[in-house]
Amino acid sequence: MKGNKLSNVFETISETINGAEKSFLDLLSALVPWAVPVIPAYLTVYHTQNEMGFPAWVAFTAGFVTEVLGIASVATAIKFYRHNLKYKDNKNHAPFRLAIGTYVFYLVIILTVNVLLELVAGTRSTAVIIAIGLFSLLSLPSAVLISIRAQHAEILGEVEERKEERKAGKVQTLQPARAFGKEVPIVELGGTPNGKTF
Repeated sequence: MKGNKLSNVFETISETINGAEKSFLDLLSALVPWAVPVIPAYLTVYHTQNEMGFPAWVAFTAGFVTEVLGIASVATAIKFYRHNLKYKDNKNHAPFRLAIGTYVFYLVIILTVNVLLELVAGTRSTAVIIAIGLFSLLSLPSAVLISIRAQHAEILGEVEERKEERKAGKVQTLQPARAFGKEVPIVELGGTPNGKTF
């Protein structure tokens, strides 16, 4: 008897930890992609301020808008790609290639500011410059993760909406049937409920 109580306590603790672990991992998965662009944004701020001589407020603005452009272009490209899968006709297609082009433009800017300026300055080793280039590209997986999480939430919302519509449809089709559950007199052609003919 005591063993069963102890077993129940351990099972409860285990379920609580597993549930908390899943929720915590989900929280981190939601927060981390938004923190990642801080690194390439900092690199952009640093290079625009120190290598290009921008005022601090302009450098901070450049870091912010460049990273937002990167995230927005990837998110838009993924959204357009999903939209285009729904339609075979090109008339209904969203401009997916244009969104990809915007992201390529972002990459050119970020690599020019953070890598090319380092090469020209020649103050750091090749390994450090490669590391800076890779850090500059961190926004790609970050933006993809943000986008697919948003798309997944949207898909789950659509699935839930369809379930609700199906439930509402069933309720509507069942309601008239209940009304005819009462006994009603049968009327034959050419006759009335009393048996009289027309």
